[in-house]
Amino acid sequence: MPIFALGSNGSCQLGIGHDDDLSAPSLVEGHKLDAPITSIKAGGNHTLSLTKAGTVYATGENSDGRCALDTETVSISSFTPLKLPSIDFVAATWDASIFASTQGPIFACGSGAKGELGLDQGVVRSESLSQIPNFPPTGTQVIDLAACMGHVIVVLSNGDVYGWGNGQHGQLGTPLGVVWQPRKIDDISFPVSRAVCGKDFTCVFGNPTEGKLQLFGLAKRDRFNIKPSTPQTLNDWIDVQATWGGVYALLSDNRLVAWGRDDHGQLPPADLPVTAMAAGSEHMLVLTTAGKVLAWGWGEHGNCGLPTDEQRDVKGRWNELDVGGKVQHIGAGCATSWIITS
Repeated sequence: MPIFALGSNGSCQLGIGHDDDLSAPSLVEGHKLDAPITSIKAGGNHTLSLTKAGTVYATGENSDGRCALDTETVSISSFTPLKLPSIDFVAATWDASIFASTQGPIFACGSGAKGELGLDQGVVRSESLSQIPNFPPTGTQVIDLAACMGHVIVVLSNGDVYGWGNGQHGQLGTPLGVVWQPRKIDDISFPVSRAVCGKDFTCVFGNPTEGKLQLFGLAKRDRFNIKPSTPQTLNDWIDVQATWGGVYALLSDNRLVAWGRDDHGQLPPADLPVTAMAAGSEHMLVLTTAGKVLAWGWGEHGNCGLPTDEQRDVKGRWNELDVGGKVQHIGAGCATSWIITS
């Protein structure tokens, strides 16, 4: 189960034993993982990997406990297993980590000045793993968990959506403001099955056969015209993700559609058939139907490979990241990229 990583690494968030940024895929010590990786989520300077066995491994910045390890270890340079119950979902804000199982409970650790931990009014730091009290509601299960820099979204089995953190742009519905513990978002008119989070927005999706979706947030500014670009309906998607400034949907016919920020070439090339995608902060990775991994967008820390131009944008349409072997999973975070092969 070889794992390859590249991109931003100033806090050892690539888990490769040093803190140098990388512009070419580098092999990560992955043989110690207990099962194949199913999800990779990244905060500003830490990375969480979830395996099929429900185990979470963490690497990177830990001075505030965001990796759910003793803060005497300020930074972790390799993926370390966490002492958690079996986990189904992981998410990360810039400085915090969120862990959930389908049946609950939900745990948080790290820091966040605007309610990102969801632990109660005024709680801005938790150096050890803490359970979010009285959530989720009795009789419901967690079916999706999403986060971006400053807010967290949970989708429940009854179609309800809750969120907490920075809601000053309406990304947590109304009223606008900081939300310190899970609050139901009542501004949605249909049962939700998936959610994605951008920097100042949230986009929720209903059943893909019905095509319902709704984007909220960006109440103070919509510099990249994300809201007016959001389609009225979107049917037959099999995966949805978001960068800080855009929304991406992979359709059942292998088409990738997206809208939002494109000043660094973040939006996808036309007519590119893909089977999987991974949205970073301002870059994208995809696995094509031909089995190739392609990267495009803002490669500021080498996360898109080479070459890039003077703005660190990918030259041409994309870069191919060739690591050999059959690709099983791809991931992307805050200027980080991940490729897992068989």
